[in-house]
Amino acid sequence: MLGHLLLLLWAVSTFLCVFLPKQAEFFTLIPLYSLAFGMYILLAFQIFSIRLNYLLGVAVLLRFILIFVFPNLSDDIYRFIWDGNLIHAGYNPYSLLPSDALALNISGNNQLLFNELNSPEYFTVYPPFAQAIFYFSTAFSGDWATCSILMKSTLFMAEIGSIALILKILKQLNLEDHRVLIYALNPLILIELLGNLHFEAFTVFFVLLAFYWTIKQKVLAAATSLALGVCAKLLPLMLLPFIWNYFNKSKKLLAAFGVTCLLLFSPLFFGMHFSKFFQSVDLYFGKFEFNGGVYSLLRYIGFQLSGFNLIRFIGPLMAFITLAVMFRFFLKQRKANIHQLISFSFWSLTIYYLLSTTVHPWYLSLPLALSLFLPFRFILLWSFLIFFSYINYSYEPYAENLTVMFLEYLAVFGLIIYETTIRKKALKEHLSHV
Repeated sequence: MLGHLLLLLWAVSTFLCVFLPKQAEFFTLIPLYSLAFGMYILLAFQIFSIRLNYLLGVAVLLRFILIFVFPNLSDDIYRFIWDGNLIHAGYNPYSLLPSDALALNISGNNQLLFNELNSPEYFTVYPPFAQAIFYFSTAFSGDWATCSILMKSTLFMAEIGSIALILKILKQLNLEDHRVLIYALNPLILIELLGNLHFEAFTVFFVLLAFYWTIKQKVLAAATSLALGVCAKLLPLMLLPFIWNYFNKSKKLLAAFGVTCLLLFSPLFFGMHFSKFFQSVDLYFGKFEFNGGVYSLLRYIGFQLSGFNLIRFIGPLMAFITLAVMFRFFLKQRKANIHQLISFSFWSLTIYYLLSTTVHPWYLSLPLALSLFLPFRFILLWSFLIFFSYINYSYEPYAENLTVMFLEYLAVFGLIIYETTIRKKALKEHLSHV
């Protein structure tokens, strides 16, 4: 009975995190999120004996309910609708700045919607797969709520697929099936993916699908799945070298991946708009800053020494370090070793985010999903602490709270060190006596 009460508290508090607070209402959001996360830990690690199928059923039901709640903590949806309306009017969304498109009097893209855009001075950065969802979601109504429901419906299907794939991969790896709860019940996943409408839901689904087909030794299916992930969000491109290595540097894999990407990214080439897309991507990584731990420390030191924000130098340095680590993993990786493939993919993504200039809460979705197949749980702590970055939106004007950020990363790095050194040594000692 107590377990079911905690499950109810988890569901209600998670729902209220999506339904009640606005982006700037930090002191409403954090108590609700803390309650939801506390209940999540008790449920996910089976402190109370509740059947797995029952817990998954509630997780799916809550996801379904969240389809009908308009995003409160993110304003990205307005750009999604804007891009969808552009495509319906026959315009390439990569070719027009919102300020230029406003003068065209495109149906739905009025001053009211323009005022809600968070980056009207940039070309769109959303890849073609996401644009197809925008097009579909704006096809039936100009009403924002209807568009939200249609977009969320596609994310809901991706989430159901991800949960099913996690269960299949856990079985293939001979791991406990209850590990799926770490993803299925995590409040961050529900709030940010279904609640706030972020397309990392598709990233997680397609990467898991690529790993599933990799385990099944299906080269073409794995390559196609990864390419679809890249066309939903660019980040899965980081994982291509490891899957390629797994299949003994298969030319067939590279060819299938390249052809699929070429076909799916072909809309960018019409009118030579490919450069504008990557111009905005470059601006994103070279100018935007949010909750970047190591980067923020180096930025502070650089500012003290030079009097300037050195993002243009520190950003590429962080990228170089990430690539160097990935290359080392690549050289160590053995072919047809699924455990190394998942481990090196997980650590590459984690290091990338630890060194990144911008780390929004929903960015942790993919490393969190991959952590289920590994013994590391610091991502769980990070998925709780990263929500405190919402304090930045509570200031007028917007400002970063460096103290909160410092405490977040101090705790995360502390647990990483513990899990990769002290806990690892203790586990080896225990196994040596068994």
